[in-house]
Amino acid sequence: MKPLILLTLLGLLTLGLCRRAADRSLSADDSPSSEAFVSRRASAEVVRRHKRNYIYDSSVYGAMRDPLEAKREVCEFNPDCDELADHIGFQEAYQRFYGPV
Repeated sequence: MKPLILLTLLGLLTLGLCRRAADRSLSADDSPSSEAFVSRRASAEVVRRHKRNYIYDSSVYGAMRDPLEAKREVCEFNPDCDELADHIGFQEAYQRFYGPV
């Protein structure tokens, strides 16, 4: 009995979707070709760049690096420093192993 109800519901769903697709294909204003072209003003809005902070944009010059990133990597390569950094923090561990930051 359950498979019969399931097949009936799927058939009704398919019929409804087919009718909706047929209704859409009849109207010429909603055709995909009319949506393919955009006015010049609308296209200019899409590609317009923001001038402020353009130098620091990550897509142009790469992401801004943390000034301590090189020292953090040095501490990560030393297993003892890395373990201590997990407990007391990177800056304290680096100072204990290599001196002032």
